Amino acid sequence: MLLDVEDGRIVRVLGDARHPISSGYTCQKGRRAGDLAQGPDRLTTSMRRTGTGTHVPVPVSEAVAEIADRLRAIVDRHGPDAVALFMGTQQNFAALTPPMARAWFKGTGSHKLFSTMTIDQSAKWVVAERMGTYLGGRQRFEDADVWLLAGTNPVVSGNGGDGDGAVVQNPSVTLRAARERGLRLIVVDPRRTETAALADVHLAPRPGTDAVLFAGLLHVVLTERLHDADFCRRFTADPRALGDVVSDVTPAVVQRICGVPADQVRTAARMFAAGSRGMATSGTGLCMGPHSNLAEHLVAALNVVCGRFRREGEPADDRAVLTRQVPARAEVAPPARGYERGFRSRIGGVRAIRGELPSGILADEILAPGPDQVRALIVSGGNPAAALPDRGKALRALRSLDLLVCVDPRMSDTARLAHYVIAPTTMYERADHTAIMEPFFPRPFAQFTPAVVTPPPDVVDDWRFFLDLAAASGQPVKFAGRILDPAAPPTSEQMLAMMAERGRVPFADLVAAPHGHLAGDSGAVVGPATAEGAGHRLHLMSDDVRAELRAALTDTAVTERFPLLLTVRRIRETVNSTGTRVPGLVPGGTNPASMHPDDLAALGVADGQRVTVRSASGRLRATARADRSLSRGTVTMTHCFGSVDRREDLGVNVNVLTGTRDGVQAINAMPTMTAVPVAVEPTTSEEDDS
Repeated sequence: MLLDVEDGRIVRVLGDARHPISSGYTCQKGRRAGDLAQGPDRLTTSMRRTGTGTHVPVPVSEAVAEIADRLRAIVDRHGPDAVALFMGTQQNFAALTPPMARAWFKGTGSHKLFSTMTIDQSAKWVVAERMGTYLGGRQRFEDADVWLLAGTNPVVSGNGGDGDGAVVQNPSVTLRAARERGLRLIVVDPRRTETAALADVHLAPRPGTDAVLFAGLLHVVLTERLHDADFCRRFTADPRALGDVVSDVTPAVVQRICGVPADQVRTAARMFAAGSRGMATSGTGLCMGPHSNLAEHLVAALNVVCGRFRREGEPADDRAVLTRQVPARAEVAPPARGYERGFRSRIGGVRAIRGELPSGILADEILAPGPDQVRALIVSGGNPAAALPDRGKALRALRSLDLLVCVDPRMSDTARLAHYVIAPTTMYERADHTAIMEPFFPRPFAQFTPAVVTPPPDVVDDWRFFLDLAAASGQPVKFAGRILDPAAPPTSEQMLAMMAERGRVPFADLVAAPHGHLAGDSGAVVGPATAEGAGHRLHLMSDDVRAELRAALTDTAVTERFPLLLTVRRIRETVNSTGTRVPGLVPGGTNPASMHPDDLAALGVADGQRVTVRSASGRLRATARADRSLSRGTVTMTHCFGSVDRREDLGVNVNVLTGTRDGVQAINAMPTMTAVPVAVEPTTSEEDDS
């Protein structure tokens, strides 16, 4: 980005046309960075909640000391598992924050770690734990001749699923250029999205039936023997079991359950299998829906049976520039099923997966009495008050905490409920580099940026808050292999240099490259299997996966009471709850309920009319919008709008309609956040006034 700065303030943001990755591409959010950093709601000092519920300024050093004292008292009385950490998406846009937040949390001795990963894409973890992982690396978009995008809309959201960098940078231009060079594009989405409009084949399944659709695609690939027999023989344990299970999921069955014509199912399966290179990748549309663990498993199985991975001797995926390159090998890390051994929550016996408990049980961890009841929660870069399912329960839980601390540059819903709000620096007020964003670049690339504008005097870098909190709590902090001295803390630049010590670009060279550094090909190739790993295989159809497919084939979510299905809808102007309150950024400022015009007409509802949307969990009022890109029977809204004080100009929170009672996934306690059965009806004047 190029910034015009006058009198210490950002007055204009432009794309950098000389940038080797973006070539000047920007999005609406990026161009409004000045408003995000300098808007009237920006916190310029930390805040403490008073006994009357208002917030008053407090020096950050004083806040840290008080927080440490209150945490110590809670741990002394209730034990370390009474303390929890919630890590949000925005934390991942500051390289130093995730490792430092985790370092502080490790020192507490608690097991209660939560993140947004387990509220939108934890099915990907479940797949790796149940199937295993091929260690040679995935094929890449740049040299693919076919690609399948499921439940993701990169033209709008800038993410093609699974962190593939090629469709993050200027996705519309990238996809069009790929089509021109011969790429065949398949898109799976209930709506004719902006990405689907570019596709060769658009499959529009009934929301929530993705698992059945992918079972049908596998049926065609395997029964027509379009699979990669050599890859399956060498790296899978049970391809015949997979074939047996999907043998009855014919294109006709898919048409009946998913509403996708049988001939489209055959066409898409044959097109994907005929390609020599290319992947099926997925986003939150699959991971937040019903049967999400199964749907993700079958997407991964499609890649496996078609052999869409790098083989021994092929160039390795070498995008690690500032981080350590992990050697690629033509072998399998077998399924570990770590969730069968992880820390066991008292809530439903759910176990931790990859060190985290599912965010779907966080409210119950707080509300349910017991010896390990969560009584203190630190929130870093997230907004669980807006993001968690069952809005009412989530707000009750957050309000009941003995201590809630939120690190946020503005008064989000979570911050409004917090006892302390720590005001951090924003992106152009701190030094940073791209170490944790490397999977999102199409080529090996790294960039360092110093602080561009001076932050307000009473804010603090996120990472420094966690270091100071650890020091005030008497906890040592280990970072980049060394114990930090809180009495003489390193600078951000020194921390960033430590973080990049194992990379292949000297930190000084990175600092000297104002447009970033293209690292070039490392020359690494996929190596042979080790003696230990040569016998490991991917498991495509375990008993629990088989049972989940049986359940998906008999699931009938639509009922007379709730005849429509509400789905997630991404918009360009926001990243979850970030950006929803920037004046003029979101057209109309709110999140309407969009439906096909014929559905509105059948309900006697006009475009722009107020409607009530009901589910088994709750109801909300929204503005109806006609949208011909939708399949009939589908309602779309965008998550993370609304406010705890119910301001109508901020929209409504969709999680009023989601809950944890029905449709919760086994293993990761993932609730159904999209494809939620709902009913829509005109709002009466009495309801609108109430």
